[in-house]
Amino acid sequence: MTKVTFAALAILCLIALQVLLSLQKNKWLGLILPTLYALSVLALVLGNPLANSGIILILTIIVYILIPMGINLLIYLACRARVKEKGEREIEKMSIQDLD
Repeated sequence: MTKVTFAALAILCLIALQVLLSLQKNKWLGLILPTLYALSVLALVLGNPLANSGIILILTIIVYILIPMGINLLIYLACRARVKEKGEREIEKMSIQDLD
């Protein structure tokens, strides 16, 4: 398996995990991966193991971590809207049944 294939497979698995967690009834589960990305940025900035490498390298790494975090947050928001919509439809069905 090539490195590119492995990387693509890993990205697809992370996206699938994010969708799965975001579609759960517990809204906090979908925030696990974005929180991990945010914590990794904090660890990079506060720990600063690359301080001798230059600010451009540090900023580049931070951007590469923040882009997946942003994508995961967008997935989370889209899935939560879907879950909310589904819940509203269920409540509407229940209220219609109560009227009968």
